[in-house]
Amino acid sequence: MAQNERKGGVVKRDKADKWNHVKTARYFRDLQENEVRTMHYLGLAYVVLSRRPNLQLKVPLSTQNYEDGATVGAGERGGYALQLVFTCAANYPLARPLVEIVEKRNVSDAFEKVLRKEIDLILEQHLGLQMIVPVVTRLQITLNTEIKRLRF
Repeated sequence: MAQNERKGGVVKRDKADKWNHVKTARYFRDLQENEVRTMHYLGLAYVVLSRRPNLQLKVPLSTQNYEDGATVGAGERGGYALQLVFTCAANYPLARPLVEIVEKRNVSDAFEKVLRKEIDLILEQHLGLQMIVPVVTRLQITLNTEIKRLRF
């Protein structure tokens, strides 16, 4: 450790051209792997579609009352289900991941817009931090809240 670092002096950062690009890439891959581990430890369902060159995950979400192919009575909704596909840039979490809503069930266009706004807000709030887990948990809450609101 340099003398000026120990005494609280100002330490100049290296310019970008002096960075070790291999270590930087490994660091970002480790952060992405930590995000996948977090999802595993929390028991969230996910499928890793790709790890390299970019991390890509598919995450299914559904309301508590959703049953695939279930018939519902007149005027009833069968719950919501959708899948999110996250595609992370090489420098994730410093860059926002691309989030696609795919395989929607009972999700109207208006409600999809609400979900997209919620996704954008969460990504903005968590830039530089883990973003996938907060998006998944918040959208799960939003789906369940919306279905409860429609029932009453």
